[in-house]
Amino acid sequence: PRYSAPTRPEEAVFNLALEESIKAVEPDSTLRTGVRWGGVWTRDVSYSTILGISMIQTEAAQKSLMAKVDRLGRIIQDTGTGGSWPCSTDRMIWVMAAYELYKATGDESWKETVYPIIKRSLEDDRLTVYDTATGLMRGESSFLDWRKQEYPLWMNPSDIFQSENLGTECVHYAAWDILAKLEGELGDGTEAARYRQFADSLKTAINDNLWMPDKGWYAQYLYGREYPIRSPRFETLGEALTILLDICPGPEAASMVAKAPCEDFGIPCFHPQIKGIPPYHNDAMWPFVQGFWNRAAAKTGNPDAVLHGIACIYRAAALFLTNKENVVIYNGHCKGTEINSSRQLWSIAGALSSVLNVLMGIDMQDDGIAFRPLVPREMAGERKLEQFKWRNSVLDISVDGYGAGIKSFSIDGELCDSAFFPDNLEGRHSISITLDGKFPSGGINMTANTYTPGTPAPAKVLGSSLGRHFVWASDADSFIILRNGIPVDTTSLGSFHVEEDGEYQVIAMGRDGWNSFASEPLEYYSDEIVAKIGFKTTKTAGSGIKINISVPHGGPWFARFRYNNPQANFEDDNKCCNRTVKVNGRKAGLVVFPQLGKGLTELLLNSSCLKLDLEEGQNTIELEFTEENENMNIDVNECYIEDIRLTPAI
Repeated sequence: PRYSAPTRPEEAVFNLALEESIKAVEPDSTLRTGVRWGGVWTRDVSYSTILGISMIQTEAAQKSLMAKVDRLGRIIQDTGTGGSWPCSTDRMIWVMAAYELYKATGDESWKETVYPIIKRSLEDDRLTVYDTATGLMRGESSFLDWRKQEYPLWMNPSDIFQSENLGTECVHYAAWDILAKLEGELGDGTEAARYRQFADSLKTAINDNLWMPDKGWYAQYLYGREYPIRSPRFETLGEALTILLDICPGPEAASMVAKAPCEDFGIPCFHPQIKGIPPYHNDAMWPFVQGFWNRAAAKTGNPDAVLHGIACIYRAAALFLTNKENVVIYNGHCKGTEINSSRQLWSIAGALSSVLNVLMGIDMQDDGIAFRPLVPREMAGERKLEQFKWRNSVLDISVDGYGAGIKSFSIDGELCDSAFFPDNLEGRHSISITLDGKFPSGGINMTANTYTPGTPAPAKVLGSSLGRHFVWASDADSFIILRNGIPVDTTSLGSFHVEEDGEYQVIAMGRDGWNSFASEPLEYYSDEIVAKIGFKTTKTAGSGIKINISVPHGGPWFARFRYNNPQANFEDDNKCCNRTVKVNGRKAGLVVFPQLGKGLTELLLNSSCLKLDLEEGQNTIELEFTEENENMNIDVNECYIEDIRLTPAI
């Protein structure tokens, strides 16, 4: 398409994004992730497709998505902590991207192609990562997958698997919502109601578990071990998705946009920042995240947030003459982040989306295009997008004036009652939109770059003649003590007297109202059972293991295994080991044994935690390999298990 705007820089940034989207197409017609990142990455190409690549590089986007389907017909989780899936589960963003491509093409055969892939992948996740206690899905923060960049340092890959992150939850909700539609259209119809109910329950669980009325936004994630707690940080991508997916109700959405912590060079990936961690996700603005935030702000009708967001994307692209992956949030430079790349695909998409979805207001639907432009007063004037190809049409679109409402809308010179272009019109058409100069909401919260106190450490329970004490080291002046995830005391000391069994943590209180991460959970239980196993798992038939173990009382117990998985390092490869657990012949859930480090054959860490319902006296606990345990590697899925540890659930 050809774009004309009131200012030359605006046209230049859009043309730069178009040019770089062309350069991103590889010889095999797939989309390169960035100059420094070859090949197709699931989350990168998916978020890019949703932001605008679906409208500009449709065929390349389709081919790229199909490149991320494995030989079992599942969506590939290609990166993530501890060996990919199921520690990371945001591969489901592929589902949103696939459906966005359908809206761009109207190709019914495409829906038929992706439907079984979506169904198989989602059913695996339902069996593997669904948390019945919270109603949420487990898995690492979507795109924020660099461990120390967004999690406390004590969290190992098993802990990250157990976390439940806002952005990842939104991705799962959208995927189940789409599957419910596809099942109703293409399936036998018997499962559509169940899928719809599951999607609705996820939406409810997000609001019940993560919404924080005192902050006016959603928590970043639930984290911990047996007793998860909220991280109250603002996580921009997740917050934007709650608005775009109608998870957050309208009034709260508008208020959230006005309260969101923005900085001079953009909205950070999250706020506040983590002290001592170099810029990458921490201390950074990512243009694709800003692109989603711009769309969310436009949906609420907030011109102040839209103006600031577009300015930050345009500034970075114009200054660096390429769409960099990220910039340092406190100085706006592309240098200083741990890794960066020019011509980053989703940054290109963020620049395209600011024009296509925000200023021109293109909102693709199943049966047409709804137009919902927002142009801030400072950007008033006439914009034209000509030769825009959509399905069987070529559109010349003009938007004139400023505002978030439409005063008049015409197709080929004829006024229309609604701002909608139906898909039954083919050929070339002109669309003219005049804005009404009004905005339903406004305001922006410009915030200084802020850091939370360091996480208290080390922490341990000491026994002495005076009793048991929980002790820690920290530079803070005051602390919150948690027992089983619930605040039980505050103190200015560096220790706490432990009187009851349970899981203890401490949070350092900041003077500006922002507190540290909670420390690593420390446990003291008078009833604790450890049983030696010494078994190496394999995928061969009959290779499961049965453990006979006796407990002093019936009821819920937490189970964890000490294990070793030296297949690869924390940050790469795809050999996370997964096993289904049965208790006394009944399926109880899944335990995850992530990668711990290439060649580290002596290292033993804890697996994920699973709550088991045990009977008083003897119980049989089984680990076996089942179909849904297939990891992303498929061929290698094994680990060594040293022992099992049981503690009572209080």
